[in-house]
Amino acid sequence: MPLPAFKYCRPESIPELERLLCKNKGKAKILAGGTDLLVQMKGGTQNPAVLQHPALLIDIGNIKALKGILHKDGKGIEILAGTKIAEIEASSLVRNKLYALYKAVTFLGSPQVRAMATLGGNLCNASPCSDTVPILMALGSELIIAGNNSERRISVESFLLDYRMVDLKADEYLKSVIIPEQPKAAGSAYLCRMLRRAMEIDIVNVGLWLLIEKDNGCRDIRIALGSVAPIPMRAKEAEASLRAQTISEESIQLAGDVASREVAPIDDVRGSAEYRRQMVKILVMRAIKEAYSRIANEDNWT
Repeated sequence: MPLPAFKYCRPESIPELERLLCKNKGKAKILAGGTDLLVQMKGGTQNPAVLQHPALLIDIGNIKALKGILHKDGKGIEILAGTKIAEIEASSLVRNKLYALYKAVTFLGSPQVRAMATLGGNLCNASPCSDTVPILMALGSELIIAGNNSERRISVESFLLDYRMVDLKADEYLKSVIIPEQPKAAGSAYLCRMLRRAMEIDIVNVGLWLLIEKDNGCRDIRIALGSVAPIPMRAKEAEASLRAQTISEESIQLAGDVASREVAPIDDVRGSAEYRRQMVKILVMRAIKEAYSRIANEDNWT
């Protein structure tokens, strides 16, 4: 399938990018890795909500200010939007401090796809089965949205408006992802269910963050789910069922049961809605146990 006709620009700086976006409001699309956008432009999907027909592609590959992984003590990790998924996968900083995010990106496509795809592109694609979104939501991440010489900061949840729709104005772009510093008494996990190990769309995925008290009580928890609704979602009722409770087999099972009732999955070629609900229950329970097991020993309690 050939690409439709379009104009192409490759800015060298953020000011040049912002000028192009302002001049071509509503007519331009940012090209980062192109692993989703070019397929959507070629008509590789029959879903009209996914098809793209931009008049201009703005290639951000030369903008060094949109690439990199930065850590600031006490503030967390900032991943610039143009950073390749493969760079996140290879980062010892991410692997050591955010193992669940590292695990999530290893499931994204193939090595070839990860070498091209960017974190910003994956977020802006707004797929309900995104591998990165649930764990970023669970970790309490925020996004820096920039454009027209200004910036704003919003949560990942606020960024996702509806199926394939995000909170980006025509003259704005996603600049970076901020993942806050993680408390020592916190643990996280990412789990997914797919038909095969690679190049597969998840049937269900779960990103989970857990903060516990010294007495094994749950101080706080965030559970984010993908492939079970039009957009990745928080299982807030399941979170409430475990918050302030002692971590036990009974409380974990209750959280899994509640989460399975919160979702609104569909039947498709990968799995039935009922199967997805059952997998939500199982994966949420496993994720709680995995996050709990990663929490540091008593010497780290604050």
